[in-house]
Parts: sequence; structure tokens; C-alpha cells
Amino acid sequence: MIWSFSFQFMPDEKKIESSEEKARPGYRPLYSVVLTNKRAIFRFDSLGSSLSQSFFYHEIEEIAPHKRLMINYLHVKSKGKTHLVNAPDPVYWAERIMSMKESAGFTNEKISGTKEDKKAKLIAMLSELKEHSVLTEKEYEEKMKQIESTRP
Repeated sequence: MIWSFSFQFMPDEKKIESSEEKARPGYRPLYSVVLTNKRAIFRFDSLGSSLSQSFFYHEIEEIAPHKRLMINYLHVKSKGKTHLVNAPDPVYWAERIMSMKESAGFTNEKISGTKEDKKAKLIAMLSELKEHSVLTEKEYEEKMKQIESTRP
């Protein structure tokens, strides 16, 4: 989960659907949902400022509509935590987010495979982080040493 005051798309991230596209003309909702190929973003826009909360699809374990004090929310369960998120039409967005998660290939099953497969995945992830300048050369080398020092 990521909190931010505004959101920017990550490299290779593309907007797929937004609740703002479905809004009525002349009416801008306070709460909106943006789905990308990597994550679900929930936004609150009011009084000239905005606050965004996003979840990568692999972080979401369960999502369902929830009603509390006559207000409809999305109940998002992620890695042992639960969140109540305001969203327009929570029934539609709960189903849509779960279908996006499944189409992206994320399931709630644990990662399986041999240790060599897991090491190869970690190395590929580190290489991508380095390629997009998220990791410095020094950080990349330290992480590679850690991975190589583990037993196969």
C-alpha cells in the first residue's frame, strides 16, 4: 500500500479504467478509483488537494463491498491488514479489481518453485529496479551479494 498526495504512473504503467470517466457531466465525485495494469489507486479530491492510496494487485488478498453507518465502502484486506476505502459503486469496483488481479496473473497462492527459480526471479527484479534507476549501482551489487550468498 502506498499513500501519496498525488500519484504518478510508474514506468510501463498504463491507465485501464477510471471512475471519473463514468461520472455525470458537471459532477465531480470526491472519491475516485483508477485501475492500471499494476495497481488499484483510490483518490480523495477536495478543496484543492488530493490524497491517493494505492495497492499493487499482489498485495490485495480480498476485496468486497462493505456498509457501515449507511455509507458504502470497499473492504480491502492486504497482508494481515484491513482497510475501509471510499469508492463510488463499491460492488462494481470490488468485482473489477478482483478480475484485474486475476487477469494480471496474481493469485492468493504462495509462490512455488525451486530455490533456483526464486533466485532467478529476484535477480530479474533487481535488474529491473537498477534499469529504472530505483537502485544505485552500489545497492544493486550489495543485494546481488546477498542473493548469491544464500544456499541453492
